[in-house]
Amino acid sequence: MMSVRPDEDGNHLLQVIESAWYRTQQHWQDDMASHFDRRHWAPLVNDSRAYLSALSQCLDLLRAAERDTEF
Repeated sequence: MMSVRPDEDGNHLLQVIESAWYRTQQHWQDDMASHFDRRHWAPLVNDSRAYLSALSQCLDLLRAAERDTEF
């Protein structure tokens, strides 16, 4: 079930995709797999986590600002 917050949705989807990658790694264990993991997968996951963390912080800030400005 998807949440209302895009950062939570993104974290969930990242977990799904990571699970698929780990299952793939069990069967794909050559030099190309290692290259893909180092050059493409790891940077993509790191960048995605950084983006989702920043998005989460931004949404928390916006939610706090909205609460603080309610009449």
